[in-house]
Amino acid sequence: MDITDLSLWGLVSSYFSSSVEGQVLLFHKPQLRKPTLNVHLLPVNVPVTEVEKLQRACKYIQIPSNCLLTCGEIYKLCCDSAEKNKIQPSEERFRRDYGPNYHPTFQVILEAGTEDVELRLLKRGDEEVWIRQVPLTDTVLIGGLEVRAVEQLRFVRCKFVEKVSEPTIKCLLDGLLQKKVVNNYEKDSVKVIAEKADKARAIIDMVLNKGTFACLTMKTLLCELDQCLSSELGLN
Repeated sequence: MDITDLSLWGLVSSYFSSSVEGQVLLFHKPQLRKPTLNVHLLPVNVPVTEVEKLQRACKYIQIPSNCLLTCGEIYKLCCDSAEKNKIQPSEERFRRDYGPNYHPTFQVILEAGTEDVELRLLKRGDEEVWIRQVPLTDTVLIGGLEVRAVEQLRFVRCKFVEKVSEPTIKCLLDGLLQKKVVNNYEKDSVKVIAEKADKARAIIDMVLNKGTFACLTMKTLLCELDQCLSSELGLN
């Protein structure tokens, strides 16, 4: 049988344009000022654990990841609140050579305090390939264990009340006001408390009641204001 229409270019083109079962892996790096979300486009047979080894500072977000990807195709990632959440690069080509470094295909720079984001993966012609609502849980690391920031602050509450100094309390209140965690009324209500321990207790309970972002803000401020105390509390 004489095959005349299978040119070398045709074979190469077919190789690079073939579709594969793919996956979209997400790794969230929570930090106070500029949290990021690393997005990896990979073939489905790449183990998550292999990528996770190189993303130790990040939290793997377990979410339905399967999609159909085409080798050589150009993709772009979109998200809601695009004016607040920035994506780089604007577009990227999907390639077969993905290891051993497993660099992110896209990175989303999130607005501080973002609790969830909708991600859409598009191919040429704005054809939708993958869309998910992604919950983002702000976490911190203590001794290699992932815990919520609220839980971490609650865990050190008693020791904070006992150890924090009056100057640190004053600066902490100023910082929390500047970061809009507390308002002027709340700040003044703490300042008039006579006993240092009661003042410290009022601050930490107020912040705990305000949720994750408030706790992350207080933790960061403590690390900046009093390194010895934050180290003793295990906040570094």
